[in-house]
Amino acid sequence: MRKWLLWTVIVGAVGCHSGVGDTCDARTACPEGLECSFPPPPRGDPVEDPLGVCDFPPRGEGEPCSQAADCQSALTCSNHFEPNTRYGRCVPRRGPDEACFQDRDCLTKCEGESGTALDGTCAG
Repeated sequence: MRKWLLWTVIVGAVGCHSGVGDTCDARTACPEGLECSFPPPPRGDPVEDPLGVCDFPPRGEGEPCSQAADCQSALTCSNHFEPNTRYGRCVPRRGPDEACFQDRDCLTKCEGESGTALDGTCAG
């Protein structure tokens, strides 16, 4: 019984590790199916060898999302525009004078947004 339990713990710790959240950089690759995602560069002096995090690649148009950051940079998540929905689909960013939740929803900038509701307007 003890050998089985020990084997289960070892295999679970080694074999089930997905790699999501692991650190990565230019020399350390992520496991297959993941990519190294880097944070935005800090203002001022750029970091020479930044560390990233292994994550799933951004989703394309029409793919499921729970937030705009799940989508490719030219897209946003439709759940920002659909009341009472937790999940949405990656959709193109909105044009001038359309309602927005955050800057990421617009082709330009979201003005007048509170960050808690669909109360902003994409700048023209």
